[in-house]
Amino acid sequence: MSNKQGLKKEIGLLTLVALGVGSMIGSGIFAMPAAMGAVAGPGLILAILIAGVVTTLLAISYAELGAAFPITGGPYAFPRLAMGDFAGFLMGWGYFLYLFIGTAAIIDIFVVYLGFYVPGLSVGQTLTPAGVTIAVIALWIFTIINILGVKWGGLYSIITTIGKLIPLILFALIGLMFMKTGNFSPFLPFGLTGVTLAVTLFFWSFTGFESIVIPSEEVKKPSRTIPLAMLLTMAITTAVYVLIAVVFVGMINWKGLNIPFGNWQAIGGLASPLADVSLAWGLPWLAAIATLGAIIATAGSGGDWVLLQGRMPFAMAQDKLFWAPLGKINQKYGTPVASLIFTSILTTIILIAIPNFPSVALIASITAIIPYAAATLSVTILRKTRADVPRPFRLPFPFFITGLGFVFSTLLIYWASWPWTLVGALLIFLGYPAFLLIKEKKFEPGRSTWICVYILGIVFVSFIGDPHFVMNNFLKINPLGILRMPYDIIVLSLFSIAIYTWAYKANTKEEQKWQNHS
Repeated sequence: MSNKQGLKKEIGLLTLVALGVGSMIGSGIFAMPAAMGAVAGPGLILAILIAGVVTTLLAISYAELGAAFPITGGPYAFPRLAMGDFAGFLMGWGYFLYLFIGTAAIIDIFVVYLGFYVPGLSVGQTLTPAGVTIAVIALWIFTIINILGVKWGGLYSIITTIGKLIPLILFALIGLMFMKTGNFSPFLPFGLTGVTLAVTLFFWSFTGFESIVIPSEEVKKPSRTIPLAMLLTMAITTAVYVLIAVVFVGMINWKGLNIPFGNWQAIGGLASPLADVSLAWGLPWLAAIATLGAIIATAGSGGDWVLLQGRMPFAMAQDKLFWAPLGKINQKYGTPVASLIFTSILTTIILIAIPNFPSVALIASITAIIPYAAATLSVTILRKTRADVPRPFRLPFPFFITGLGFVFSTLLIYWASWPWTLVGALLIFLGYPAFLLIKEKKFEPGRSTWICVYILGIVFVSFIGDPHFVMNNFLKINPLGILRMPYDIIVLSLFSIAIYTWAYKANTKEEQKWQNHS
């Protein structure tokens, strides 16, 4: 496929891995261990492993798609190629929400951690006016870096990725000397239900792997580079997360934290978990290292996400599914300047209007998982409808692997908990009226009706499901508890298999009709 309007192929393997690792290792590993410990205890380690396996299933689907179809805007472009304009638009819409909301969340946490050295920038995890000002300035610095050229954005990714890994490795190596084996028993104090909640909480930390396929047209030798970069990214990120989790659990000094032994719910109150467990051992310098790593990590991720969020409306505009000026490439810099500025304006609005981290990451995750699920579907649909396209990297047992990925994606949305399943669905459904503004395109109901049924089905099960899956319920309406574990998981698994089958058959059938007609 031809390179759209002169995008430069300047991204190699090292840069692409740095972009992937940099996009994933951000706020989550520094903020989530405490919240996960509160619901899963030492089982948070198992939750990270499960999240890593699920994400890898999704990632290798992207690896095949990215190698076979090196087109910009992967999370939107692949479903569009497989399922038509409307399905592609809706997935792009959901992913677009995830990107600019998620970028704001990451920059919020960057400023919160910066407050360790510069007091007055936040109160808890809510930014003060001074903190919001710093956040907006940081956002536009990241934007300017990415406007100047993708190679500068890539160089920034390499520097900040290395910069964030060094403090994490130091924390892990030093923390190993202060491990308490008694902290690991009992391993599952809250049972498997707690582990599933922890998986959902930590999935935010694994989002971003798809960044590897978003700038596909700017990658050197994409058929080889993209799959290898995806596998390396998942291996590095999962290893780092598991190591940090093990050290965090082992380092907990209950007496030093003034918490009764085994009171994991109280661990959830730690604001800066890695720094707090260091201070409990009388190691302020290690706490400073962990905090510095958090600042570098969130600053690095913020820059990476600005690069990525600018590519989404650009790719959609190129296909006449978004505002046309956003599909232009700046001749001087060879970057989508208008799209970068547009998305950063939206992120600025979020930073000013919602200057806090809680719940924002959860909403962003839901709007991302739905496009992830659609991407797994796209693998098998395109195997049928674009069978002639060379696939340098091919999934073994494609229906099993992508079907399993689709089922797990469905469960992750459900585990994100009521009422956020409803909020995420409403945000996705806003894409329907938005699509009406594009007069020359069609809804193609035969190919896309499954999306509406799929989302509504998950929300319905969330409402009648296990009342354990509730977080920050501002609606004051609790799930009915008709379907409790494990029956909710069984029903959702069967439901997702039925939806997968429906979507596959509908799209391969419609594509075959179109080819016969043409």
